[in-house]
Amino acid sequence: MPAGPPGDGDLASATADELRAAVAELRAAVRARDDFIAIAAHELRNPMTPIAGQVHLLLAAARRGGSSQAQVAAGLERLEVAVRHYLRRATTLLDISRASSGQIRLEPAATDVSAVVRETVEGYAPLAARAGCALRLDVRDGVAATLDRLAVEQVLDNLLSNALRFGAGKPIDVGLAAGADDLTLAVRDRGAGLSEADRARIFGRFEQAVGQRRNGGFGIGLWLVRRLVDAMRGGIAVESRPGEGATFVVRLPLRMDEGAAAGEGEGRT
Repeated sequence: MPAGPPGDGDLASATADELRAAVAELRAAVRARDDFIAIAAHELRNPMTPIAGQVHLLLAAARRGGSSQAQVAAGLERLEVAVRHYLRRATTLLDISRASSGQIRLEPAATDVSAVVRETVEGYAPLAARAGCALRLDVRDGVAATLDRLAVEQVLDNLLSNALRFGAGKPIDVGLAAGADDLTLAVRDRGAGLSEADRARIFGRFEQAVGQRRNGGFGIGLWLVRRLVDAMRGGIAVESRPGEGATFVVRLPLRMDEGAAAGEGEGRT
């Protein structure tokens, strides 16, 4: 015998279930927002300490009038590095917001990737010196590609920041090579390394390796890297074992297509 139309009780039950699901979803969204705000506030407050300290030293030196021009210039250079690092963090927050809403829009152009890698690594030299990590380059000259330069810089920026945070004061290798159709960018540290479980989840948002959360960080740098690499129709992989450091390998096409420029679809694994 065919089933009759749903009664009022069935409709009420279905509506109640939908409302409960919607409320649970909204609560989860609020928790995620609050977590993000707390992390962002922490991460943006910390870099202000060295900036404020450097400004205080420069002001004190200027008031005494005993500092040489070279000393003042050196202080301003350190301040410039600290401000640049702070702005990178702030830019990352904006990028996270855009990536979360699926609004990554790339602007591919002819790019000297070799120069981008060298310049980005050079910008990290003061931070690497402070961390006790020697930055070692193995960059092939003349690697050119039609890519979004800022996205490439952001990818390397996050990988270097991650390597310095977990590099345990040991050398960090940055390599760039090119094949017939794509280029390979690799960043290797010699820190604590990653377990198999960590390797499976570190590209998630707000994720960090177990036991490494004390080192700070958003926990979203690698998630953003993956989103940017995917948008450029590339792929990223990590090679690591506990106690042996980690190597992040990014492969990008030498020429982005129009679909990638629009931020559509997913990248290669």
